Amino acid sequence: MKRPRILHRKNLKKIQDSVKFGIRKRKLTITMAVLRILLSAIIVLAVLNQRKNLSLLLFLLTAAIAFLDGFIAKRKKKISQLHSIVDLLADKLLINITAVALVFVSVIDFWVAAVFIARDILTVAGASILLYRDRRREFKPTLIGKLMLFFQTVALVPALLGNVDWILVYIAVALTGISAIEWVFRSEFRLVRRSDLGYFRITSLIKFADLFTLANVALGLASIVFSITSKPLLAAYMLIAAVVFDYLDGRIAHITKSSNEFGKELDSLADTISFGVAPAIFGFVLMQRQTPLTMISFGIFIFCGILRLARYNIMDMKGEYEGMPITTNGLIIPIIYFLSTPMKFYPYIYLVLGILMVSSLKMKKF
Repeated sequence: MKRPRILHRKNLKKIQDSVKFGIRKRKLTITMAVLRILLSAIIVLAVLNQRKNLSLLLFLLTAAIAFLDGFIAKRKKKISQLHSIVDLLADKLLINITAVALVFVSVIDFWVAAVFIARDILTVAGASILLYRDRRREFKPTLIGKLMLFFQTVALVPALLGNVDWILVYIAVALTGISAIEWVFRSEFRLVRRSDLGYFRITSLIKFADLFTLANVALGLASIVFSITSKPLLAAYMLIAAVVFDYLDGRIAHITKSSNEFGKELDSLADTISFGVAPAIFGFVLMQRQTPLTMISFGIFIFCGILRLARYNIMDMKGEYEGMPITTNGLIIPIIYFLSTPMKFYPYIYLVLGILMVSSLKMKKF
């Protein structure tokens, strides 16, 4: 009687592992959703500091990542319960805190942000009740919900440049109200056969080396704050410090043999922030004259960094990198700043770095 029981436990463990981690492509979408949450906070900082072009660039980039995130998940049919909820949180934060920031800088009226937030409070309150009753639920937006999110996003685009299109705003507000009424009669949270929320516990996943990864994230965010608040020297130092912590977390994970899939995902997120987003914002803010070429080159740089890390997460290449490691940006960008490189060359430098990250260039790991 013991043998079947042992087999059952082994099978149960396999099921738990698959639910906890899934395949790499599914975990990647969760990482991208968390990245969107962090980008939303950066957008608010840019708006409050009157960085209009930067806030627009990051807003459009975040919206593009959201589309790519959903496309990958649906194409591979790997939308987990956890991903659907984190994705919902990322979408709501992007819209609501951007709207609130625009209220603070007197671009849109308070009532517009209030309508957006009230609708989402209804969503959160209703979801909390439904999840309390039965945790086997995932978020699936209705057609009205999708239209609402689309027009909310489109309405905020001109507002970020200080040019409010009130027709778009009224359409977004109207759809928000209709969506709220629909939600009362039809919940966007549907039942699923199995819940994966219980298997995701940070305390059981995080390792000692991950603390250095979190420090890497903190340094990347600090660099972004210093860049936006016109303190480029401190921002450059933060980028170099992030490189040091990125190296340390890898070495410690190797020495302690504590590397796991969660650590790899966390490291990817940290690298995207510290060596993808932070260097781009650093260079973008330094540019006194931000032309369309500037917007395109820095946007491509960030997107190439995300694609490079996506490829790294999906592919398993032992002993070598394919494409220039994104960490290299944390050294190259400060160096060209310390060398007083003319600003007119920055867009071209960032374009080259972006292309190198997604190239087929083979480099040995060190």
